[in-house]
Parts: sequence; structure tokens; C-alpha cells
Amino acid sequence: PHNHPLLVSLPFYLCYFLVLRQSYVAGESEAMVKTTKRSRKFVAKGGVKSMLEKGNTFTKKGRVRVKRRAKDDDVEAKAAKRRREQEAAKKQQDAKRRKRDEEDLAGTANLGDLDIDDFFRSVAEGGVDSADSGSDGSASDENDNEDNEGGDASSSSDDDSSADDSASDDSSLDDEDAERRMKEEMKKLSESDPEFHKYLKDNEQSLLEFGDEDDGDGDDDDNDNEYEDDDRAGVKESFSYEVDNDEEDAMMEEEDEATERVSKKEKAKKKEEEEENSAYIILTPKLLMQYEQGAFKSHGIKGLKRITTAYKTACHMSDANAEEQEEQRGKKAYNIEDSAVFDRLMAICLRQCHEEFRYHLLGEGSGVEQRKGDDNDDSDDDDIADKPVNPKRLAKSNRWAQVGPILQSFLKSTLHLLSEAKEPQLLAFVLKSLVHYVPFMTAYPRVAKACLKTLTNLWSASLDTSEEYQVVRLNAFLRIRQMALTQPFPFIEQCLKSTYLAYAKRAKFATAASLTSLLPTITFMGNCIVELYSLDYASSYQHAFVYIRQLALHLRSAIQKKTPEAFRIVYCWQYIHCLKLWTAVLCSAAGKIDDEAQLMKSLIFPLTEVIFGVIRLVPTTRHLPLRLHCVRLLQQISAASELYIPTTSVLLEVLDLKELYLKPKRIDTRGKDVRGIRLPLILKLPKEGALRTAEQLDACLAEVFVLLNREVDLYRYSAGFPEFSVRICQRLRKYSKDTKNGRYRAYSRGCIELCAKYSAAAIKARSQLQEAPKDVKRLEVLKPSNVPTMNDRYEASIAKEKRLEQASQPVLSDAAKRSEREVAGMPSKVAKDAEGSEDDGERSKSKNTRKQKKKKLEVNKKDLENIGALEEQDEVQEGIDWDSDDEE
Repeated sequence: PHNHPLLVSLPFYLCYFLVLRQSYVAGESEAMVKTTKRSRKFVAKGGVKSMLEKGNTFTKKGRVRVKRRAKDDDVEAKAAKRRREQEAAKKQQDAKRRKRDEEDLAGTANLGDLDIDDFFRSVAEGGVDSADSGSDGSASDENDNEDNEGGDASSSSDDDSSADDSASDDSSLDDEDAERRMKEEMKKLSESDPEFHKYLKDNEQSLLEFGDEDDGDGDDDDNDNEYEDDDRAGVKESFSYEVDNDEEDAMMEEEDEATERVSKKEKAKKKEEEEENSAYIILTPKLLMQYEQGAFKSHGIKGLKRITTAYKTACHMSDANAEEQEEQRGKKAYNIEDSAVFDRLMAICLRQCHEEFRYHLLGEGSGVEQRKGDDNDDSDDDDIADKPVNPKRLAKSNRWAQVGPILQSFLKSTLHLLSEAKEPQLLAFVLKSLVHYVPFMTAYPRVAKACLKTLTNLWSASLDTSEEYQVVRLNAFLRIRQMALTQPFPFIEQCLKSTYLAYAKRAKFATAASLTSLLPTITFMGNCIVELYSLDYASSYQHAFVYIRQLALHLRSAIQKKTPEAFRIVYCWQYIHCLKLWTAVLCSAAGKIDDEAQLMKSLIFPLTEVIFGVIRLVPTTRHLPLRLHCVRLLQQISAASELYIPTTSVLLEVLDLKELYLKPKRIDTRGKDVRGIRLPLILKLPKEGALRTAEQLDACLAEVFVLLNREVDLYRYSAGFPEFSVRICQRLRKYSKDTKNGRYRAYSRGCIELCAKYSAAAIKARSQLQEAPKDVKRLEVLKPSNVPTMNDRYEASIAKEKRLEQASQPVLSDAAKRSEREVAGMPSKVAKDAEGSEDDGERSKSKNTRKQKKKKLEVNKKDLENIGALEEQDEVQEGIDWDSDDEE
């Protein structure tokens, strides 16, 4: 049966299998269960034969695929088109029939005279011979009784046979492909329905040996070399043309090539089956290179999907149940065994995937015409990264339905990697590469929100304070700023809120014990928030108003309750750092001329009132450092906004404290920090003996006179400076008479001389003004044009103060440094022996003068540990020991 064109065709075999399966299922169901009304109705309508005659087909599972009805508008057009096609097909069939009758030696009788039931019955009983023998008889009977029906069946059969003949003549590989597909269908059938496969094996073994029969036929590939002749006796005779040896050799070569191609296809198919049967795919360098070529060189979507799937597996390698989750989803996970493959995969995806996303969604592969002003390859990467992408523009791309899920999966995998990774170098690399993918997050609001949360956690992380992690912190803030610029409008408010809350949460742990290590981080975070709040002053005003009001509510609660718990909420580092933050934000907006910046200037008055309330909350000697912190904040606001804020009274009140006129206590400073007290790092003095030691008095009074001189310098070009300086001069003259300390008396006299100098210059300058005092609107009305502004003078004064503070730190001698290096370079056992000998030498009493002098030159071990603090550029330095009372 394999020689006949009708049986070579795969669709007829599938149809035959479906009919047999339908009959087998029907017979089995009838044997087990009584036939239903639906099955009886199907049989009454003609069964499978009727469905086939109507043009319906069957699916692989044996279900009927009914043709959809056309719309009413297209019925007439389709009917006319169908009639034209039928007429053309009929003419072509008639021509082919006439030609076949002329060339066919067997006459007009052929298998086309059989109907489909007799045809399948004859094939099942005896193959082509029996089918051919029965074709004449059945055809003759039917021609005598029903001429019309027989003619229709014959014409349809002739059409099918002629179509199959032409299809087989096109290529010699069609039969082999059909055989291969048939074998695959039989294999799938044996797995999906083993009972039906057993039924075919028992009853129709010849159908299962479809490919084997074809392989043993030899040279029966060309229909032009062999014809079929069917007679009434059922004898088949074949007539072959004589061919030359050259033609036979050519045919053999073609068959060999076809066999090689089929073998290659079978090997590839086996490899695919092995990959399908395996639980995961091993990612090798060769496979990764294939993915790279398919995704980045060929611009293929399938290649891009495969490499992003492998990237997702790499990002989830730290998950314990990653493979189980992929199996539950029905997807195969990749297994990355080589570290070099992992590194290359991460690098190639993070560096080049954004180019493919932009190519498919915004570039040439999108299928949308590029307008002027759109992103192109010639533009700078920084401009593209900071330029927002409209989600509607992405949706217009022809490949959005295919590339959109891939992009979303890539972004989610990257966020998972950022949340799970711990190495600073890896985090920094991923954050730097994320700059190209942030604009695409406009299409995924949930992904953008999750990204902001992850970046905020990295920016405010408190686990690592090393220099390497500072790079991670900086890159995380840069991505937050980029998201605030590229995402739609409400997103910037989420950025402002999340960053401030993270800052306040982090500032809570910046106590006196850990302030020296956390102050640089807190300062950096504050500068980042100042930059973020300067992007959109309209949104910043709303958030600044709410959070300054929150600080005012805490202060009001402390004033009303007057309990230690309420005071502790205000007098803590978290509250002070928040005041410093909003002071910096308002000072940065004070120098802008925009209308939106004027909104921020309106918050200067409520913030100033809150700071004054903090100063007056607990006016005790112990909280003198906190009041001096607040005075610095008020002077910073005054210098930036060029407004007069009276802080002189707060400074002069310090001179009225009784502790200044008492004899200071002497305490043993051996073994303690040689730098004394540093007021910028404390909020309150010790509970016992506050402002009674010489170190405390020197530090507090030096700070008071520094702030007082700065106050005088800020308002020196004001028209009312002579009247402003009168109260300062009176109080300082009285203090210089009462104090017995020559250093403090010199401080007061220097400030008095400075006030007198500036007052004389102000009186001379305002005498030349043509404006009346009531018409003066500027604070620095007397300032010459070549003199720096208040803010510039304030910043210069702060820089000078830092230089003087760094220069005033104690410096160890060369001998002490040399001994410290020797101790550090010795082995551990020798170092311990050296330290033990030094301790014994300190305890022993020597009568020799040289030994006593040498003992005085010995430096304490804790002093040696403070060597590294001298090399720091920041004002924060290590090595300070605080009591437990200072941490409260």
C-alpha cells in the first residue's frame, strides 16, 4: 500500500488512525456503558463519514474541528470565490484525467472508484491488490444503481490522487519527512494512549511498520519511471523505463544525501528529546555563545528570551528551592557549573540587553517610524538614561507583546540579585549597569516601586561602613535620583518620603557611642536628601511642611507633659539630625530665585521657632552643648537667607552661669583621651560635675566666643549694627572684670575691639546713605560690591574653624611614632612581652632622674591608637571614650 500516492500522504494516514481510534473508543464504551443520546444522534447523522464529507477535520486527540461560520457580510464574496476555484479545479482535473487515461495502461478503472469505507475495508483486508480487485466490482455495481454518487466519488478521488502525485513529484524528501513525522506521531500515541496502540499492533501491524516498508522499496521514488496497472483479477504489473547508468548513479547520490540529512535531523531530534527529558539545561560556554549570537547579533527574540532565562537562573542561584519552583511552573532551569560562564553571563546581560530592548521597542525592530527628537544611537548615554520613556510609545511597538514579558522578567531578576547579593563590588557593578534600564520601568509601576524600596535599603544600610560600601551607597542614590527624574510625576513624592524616613530611622542609632563612625554616613545621606529635595520644590514643600510640623508636635508634647520620656524624644541625636537636615534643605533653596523656591523660604520661620523652642525647653547647664548646636543652625539659616535671627541673647546667657566663676576641679587625665571634650560630638555634659572641670570650661567658652564673633561678622554690614553691638560690649566688659582667667579676659576684649571697629565703619557708611531708615529693605545695605555675601563669609568662617581645630590636635613625637611602629611590626609574643615590660616599668619607682624623665616621655597605649585620627580630613575622629551617662 505504500506505493500508492494516496497512502503516502500523511493526512490520510492520520485520518485513518482517527477513524480507527473513534471506532475503538466507541466499541469499548458500548461494551462498558450504554450508548448515550449524544452518541446515537451522532451515528444517526452519518458519523465520521458525514463529518468528513462536510469538510470538517479532526484534532490529534480525535476531537472534531468544526469550521467557523463566516460573517454575513462576506458570505456572498466567499461563495463567488469558491465557485471560481471549483471551476478552475474542475478544468484542471479534467485535463489531468484525460492525460492519465491516455498514459495509464490499466484503463479507466482505478482506486478512485471506491468510496472511503470500501477503500479502508479493502486496505485492512488485503492491501492494494484486494482493494484493486474490489474496486472494479464495487464500482460496476454502484455505476449500475447510483451513477451520480459514483461519479462524484470518482472525481473527488481523482482530485486527491492527482494532488498527491504532484506533491510527491516536487521533492524526494517529502516522503521521508512524512515517514519521520508518522513515526513521531506513533511514538506519542504509544505514550498518550497505550491501549489504542496495542489495539493497532494486534489488528493493523502493517500500519505501524509504515517507515520500514518504505525503506525497503529501493528505487521506487520517481513516479515517471514506474506505472501501476490494475486489472479485475487483482494482478499488479509494473513497467519501468530503461535508465542509463549515469542517471542511476545520480539517483543513488540523491538518496545518499537524503539519508544523511535524515540522520542529522534524527540526531538533532534525539538531542532535543534528551534535553526535554532532562530536569535542567547545563549552560556551557558554547551554548552561551550561541545565545549571544542569536540575541545580540541576529536580534532574535527567541535568543533574547533564552539568555534572559539563563540570567534569571543566575540571579536566583542563592535560592534553596529555585529549581523546584521552575519545575512547578513547567519550565526548565539552567545549571551553571562554571564560574567563568556565570561571570560572562552576568556581564553580557547587564551590558548589552538594554540595547536589544531599545532596538525591539524603540529602534528599528519596533516597526514604528522614528520621529525627530526620539532616542537614537548617536545621542549620549547620559541623556538617554535621564530621559523618561512614555509607556504608550512602548505599547505601540509591534513586538511589545513578545518583548514586554522578557523585559519585566529581566528587571525582576535584577532586583532579586540586588536584594540578595552581599559583595560590594558586585552590587556596585549591578547598580552602575542599571542606569540603562531605569527608563523602561515607566511601563511597570510595581517593579519601579519595588526597585525604589531595594535601592533605599542599599542606600541606608547600616551593616557596612567600609569605604568599598560607600561606592554602593553612592550608586544607589544616583539610581534613586534617576528614578525621580524619569518616572511619572507621583513617583518623586515616593522618593522624597522613603529617603527621609530611611534617614530618620538611621539617625536614631547615631548615639554618642557610635557617632564617630556613623557621622560621615549621616552627613552623606543628608547631602543626598538635600539634592533630591532640590529637584521639585513644589513637591518638596509639601513633604517639608509635614515633617517640620511633626517635629513641632513632638516639641509641643514635651512642653505640655514635661516628663523625662517626653524630653528624651526631643533631646536626642535623631531629633537634632532631623533639624540639621531641614536646615540644610531650606538653606539650599534660599539661594534660588524661582517661584517654587519661595515656597520653601516660607518654612524658615516655623523651623526657626522650633529651634528656639528646643533651646528653651530645658535651660540647664548640662544641656549647654545642645543649645550651642541650635545656635549654629540658626546662624546657618540667617547666612543663607540674609535674614536677621537674634541668637546673641542665647550666647550671652552662658556668661551668667555660676559654674564659670567657681574654681575648676582637677581630675586625673592619665589614660584618657588627650584631645579633651569635643562639643560637636556631644549633646550634654556629664551628670556629675557638669561644667566644673577645666576641660569643659575651656571647650564651652571657646565655642561661645567663636559663635559670638561669627554673629558679629554676619551683621557687620547692617545699618543697625552699632545699636546691635551695644549690648554685646556691655556684657563682655562686665565679664572681663569679673573673671580671673587671663585667657577668657583676652577672648572678651578681642570681641569688644571687633565690635567697636565694625560699629565705626557702619556709622561712617550709613551717614552716606540717601535712604531713610524706614525705607531700608536689605539687611546688608552697607556692604560694598566687592565684599563677599553673608553666606560666603559664613562658609569661609566654617572652613577656617575646621583648619584650626585640626591644627590644635595633639601631635605625637617621632620617638612615640617609632616605638608604635616597632610594636606593630613585632610578632605577637614579642609585642606582648614588650607591653608587659612597659607596664612593669610604669608601676616600679625609680630613683634615677633619667628613668623618671624617660617615664614621663612614655605614651599611653590608648594615645598610640589615636595616631590614625590625625590623618582624617573630616571633623569626625576616632578614639573618644564616653561615659554611660552621655549615651542617654
